Amino acid sequence: MAIVGKEAISALRGATQEGAGSSERSTFTSLKSGSTFLVKALPLENIAAYDSYGIFKKVNSFEAEKPSIKNARGYTTDELTPWDLASKYYQDKANELVEAGKSKEDAEVKPLRTKASEYRSKRKYIVPFIDLESGEVIYIDFTKNQAEAVISVIEKYEEKGRLETTPLELSKTGQKTDTKVSLTATFEEDLSETAAKNFKELTAENVTVNFEGLTFIADEKAQIESLLASGFDVSLIDLEAPAIDPTEAF
Repeated sequence: MAIVGKEAISALRGATQEGAGSSERSTFTSLKSGSTFLVKALPLENIAAYDSYGIFKKVNSFEAEKPSIKNARGYTTDELTPWDLASKYYQDKANELVEAGKSKEDAEVKPLRTKASEYRSKRKYIVPFIDLESGEVIYIDFTKNQAEAVISVIEKYEEKGRLETTPLELSKTGQKTDTKVSLTATFEEDLSETAAKNFKELTAENVTVNFEGLTFIADEKAQIESLLASGFDVSLIDLEAPAIDPTEAF
């Protein structure tokens, strides 16, 4: 199933449904390995996609205020962000060595390719569900591969007209890079009294999906500052460190 470019998948901006208060901010629910949520899935148009930047344990993830333009394969083609430029810097260096005859796995090339990957954006998906135990809308942040597994199930039940009538179990198993996310049907008669009540009463028509506050939006200044925090020399991509405002300390 093609995720990127699918008409039913909305971009993060503008995906908040009418009626969501601008002052209300949502938070992600952590889907930890070994955990399971009893949920009701919402139609595909409630899913949001965004491009995430960040480096594990160095720079917290963020979304660019002005996203770069990407082609159908997800590669940046125009209006590059500072982080896109940093990624391109390392990738260009790696390409030069490969063109000179070195292998992609060469000791000089591989670290450059790794650096390029660190600064490259990763497509992620926010999938909202109705948590049947709490009766609240929860928001789960998925990688592209995880999202494909989850969205294919939602798509199947939506096409069959059974999305409203099928309770589901959302689970995650495994550790580190060897994790698996699954979304499987369960029986309504096995639900607790509270979950069964929420399953019958809560629908896509009477809950509000609000993406406000889920991702940190970084402007160009903040992105350059985060590049510096990661140890990248921004002069390599013809950028300068933002001037320090002496009044910010007061």
